[in-house]
Amino acid sequence: MRFRFLTFVVLGAILVALGEWSIFSKKHGPLESLDHFWLEFCVGFTGEKISDPAVTVVRINDDYEPLSIGEETPAAADGRLSRLDYATILGFLGKLDPKAIAFLPTPTFDENLVLNQTDVVPLEGAAMQLPRFLVAANVSNDGEEAKETSPLPFPKLKVNGNVESVLEFTRSVRKPDGQLMQNADPAIKSIESARGLTDNGVLRIPLIARYQDSIVPSIALSAVALYDGVPVEEATVDFSAASPVVILGERTIPIEKDGTMIFPAYAGVAPERKSKDEQDDKIPHFTALTVDELAYTGEEEDEVAKRILASFQSKFDSISRNLVVIGYDRTGDRRFTLPNGNVISETMLLARVIATIQSGRFIDWWPSWARWIATAAIFVLAVILFGFGRGKFVIGWFLSLLAFFAMMVLVFKATLSWTPPWFAFSLFLLMLLIGLIVPLSGNKPNAEAEA
Repeated sequence: MRFRFLTFVVLGAILVALGEWSIFSKKHGPLESLDHFWLEFCVGFTGEKISDPAVTVVRINDDYEPLSIGEETPAAADGRLSRLDYATILGFLGKLDPKAIAFLPTPTFDENLVLNQTDVVPLEGAAMQLPRFLVAANVSNDGEEAKETSPLPFPKLKVNGNVESVLEFTRSVRKPDGQLMQNADPAIKSIESARGLTDNGVLRIPLIARYQDSIVPSIALSAVALYDGVPVEEATVDFSAASPVVILGERTIPIEKDGTMIFPAYAGVAPERKSKDEQDDKIPHFTALTVDELAYTGEEEDEVAKRILASFQSKFDSISRNLVVIGYDRTGDRRFTLPNGNVISETMLLARVIATIQSGRFIDWWPSWARWIATAAIFVLAVILFGFGRGKFVIGWFLSLLAFFAMMVLVFKATLSWTPPWFAFSLFLLMLLIGLIVPLSGNKPNAEAEA
């Protein structure tokens, strides 16, 4: 038994070290597939607690070239899009009968360009063809304290409890374009003065903010309400309990005391991407397509475009049933580093936040101490099981395996927390191999001893 256990300790320590290295180095490699499989296996036992998100992201990526009118009228400088660019994108969307839209860019325009001339209003015309949608505004608590001469009409939420700790802003520093506002409602996208929202690799995204004497929603929260058909003004921010929440219709959304939501990087919420420069995610949870792909909707008469259009049909169909999020996802826009090492844009971050709220996947990892306790429990099981002969060992090992992984599933079902299963899978497999191959110390190699 002693030799069995010593062998298990040495080899088991190596396996655990490999698993911990993959976690802290963020280089999961082949273990990532195992993590995805285990997470979705656990999700299958939650019933209606977790559902599928309903988000389709229209990505303005590096491949998109701003429009121009001949060589004498160049595109906007620095790769900026013109009003005609945005009008074209919204026009493509309008053909697909979108259910709800959240428009994330807060652009500024060079009024000297013909494409941005104020006497031409293509952006307003395109906006008016859509159902009333959301547009983003950036706000700040820095700078002038004076009241704005024309403050944006942000909706106000109902409040229970003390909200003094909620992040505050005093003015809008980047407002939506006036042509969009003819058929859109504003919502805050980010608080530029907010500090410390990325602590130790943890991202916190504002869901609500304090403005004057009111609590107003972010565009992520407003977008979920818009898609659900629930007036966002009916949402209630409840700070009366120990853990603050936002109650929106039948949804209960956990938040921090400052009104932010901790982004669950290990919730398994990821986009489906199929393009030449990006690898496909193994488990897509919401739809993503580029503006160039969306443009094929306007080429029905071209035979090649028809075939390409057919390959994207499922994505196009999702626009009429999902919440559509429009935003930048260029290489230079990807500046948010997730705890798992992935670097994403603000657009994809907000899309994942919305998808998390819609699906109820408020999922996190076990804390490190819980994982170490579970590892120690496996070593204790090994001490007990290595004292048996092969027959009883196999039976005890099988029952212990079932009990341990059943415990992990029950913990997930109760707390929506999980841990990479490598340490458990590898240690139990090692235990089985040692129990079958390495004999009990002191055993005699004869039939009676084996019996």
